Amino acid sequence: MALFASEEWADSLMSSVNADKEMPKAGKGFDATIQFLIEGAGKRGDLPFWTHMKNGKVLEVHANEQKACDYTVAGDYAVWKDIVEGRQDPLQAIMIKKLTFEGNMQTIMKYIKAVNLLMANVQRVPTEFD
Repeated sequence: MALFASEEWADSLMSSVNADKEMPKAGKGFDATIQFLIEGAGKRGDLPFWTHMKNGKVLEVHANEQKACDYTVAGDYAVWKDIVEGRQDPLQAIMIKKLTFEGNMQTIMKYIKAVNLLMANVQRVPTEFD
């Protein structure tokens, strides 16, 4: 079990996504970098991690790094915990402003199945919280 948003956790997420047989079809044609910002994680502070996805595969993922990306999704640690534990739908969290989203929403909606699969993989990663 890995600590949420740690390098080990990010690597486990990459492995899970890359093993998902549905992702290549759902993500075909999608090539983007995504910055996730988990804000207010107690002693750990803010927890940024980013990923580069292409055609349903994660090419890179890095915890504790913040950089300009095609998309940014940010929100409070408690909201992210609810998402990871399956108590909050991430798209609904964006719609009700629990998470902020920056980037081309039209493109994301085109790849909504890949987004949903990504979030299902997030929920599959054995996660420990502070």
